[in-house]
Amino acid sequence: MGRGCGQLGRSRDTLMKEFFFISGLPRSGSTLLSAILRQNPEFYADISSPAQGLVASTINVITGSESNHLIDEDRRKQILKDVFEAYYKSVTPNTVFDTSRGWTAKTSLLKTLYPQTKIVCCVRDLPWILDSFERISAKNGLWNASLTDDEASQTVTTRCDALMDVKKEGQVVKPYYFLEEGLLLNPDMIMLVEYESLCKQPESVMRELYDFIGKQYFDHDFKNVEYDNEVYDKALNMKSLHTVRKQVSWQERPSILPKSVWEKYAGKEFWRTPAPSFAVKSIYKVKG
Repeated sequence: MGRGCGQLGRSRDTLMKEFFFISGLPRSGSTLLSAILRQNPEFYADISSPAQGLVASTINVITGSESNHLIDEDRRKQILKDVFEAYYKSVTPNTVFDTSRGWTAKTSLLKTLYPQTKIVCCVRDLPWILDSFERISAKNGLWNASLTDDEASQTVTTRCDALMDVKKEGQVVKPYYFLEEGLLLNPDMIMLVEYESLCKQPESVMRELYDFIGKQYFDHDFKNVEYDNEVYDKALNMKSLHTVRKQVSWQERPSILPKSVWEKYAGKEFWRTPAPSFAVKSIYKVKG
């Protein structure tokens, strides 16, 4: 009987998926990166998932339970890993990239659950992130984007300030500080991908990525990359928020931000001047 149970356990382990994570800053190439990764038939990647929220909720339930003392560390680990397995049960590829900007605030948790896992973080200059949001907003003039409240949606200055509002956990500043926390706590598990580098030198970046996660390189077609999620974007009142152009390329363009807004948020890319506690070898950047 004992031997049979052991065999069953090993069989279950062989079926468990391998998880990696995509995180970082918004409007910085995570959708493009996911679209590229999806070309590999052995990978699954999407623009976002509720897994991070489900895991957080599960932890809260366990912690708040009257039977909390009966759930030891091994059981906690298995319960949380089962959340991932359940959510991705219907996914065919065995290697999954789960996407959430919140993962950089949970690096220690991920390292506990999956000691060998890695997080790929997409980054970009803050003014260009705000500029990208503003361009999307301009394309959706009939709607107030769900990213800011009605009062903050009045002008480009108030919209950008709302995205960077720490007290209100703005959509840009929140993952910005998550990323800083992740790099301070577990820099060895994080790879940074600069948006400009991904657009200018996609093959070089992807080869670095495959090496970082320990996988054999797949020959991607960077001239035929497509992805669109109208349902997700419609829910945010921001059409084309996650539309990816067919060919990976870099497009020079002027900013539409006022000079005062640009200067207010320029030069805050802390990852380009690592603190002494950062493991520099873990910070991958292909220069454009």
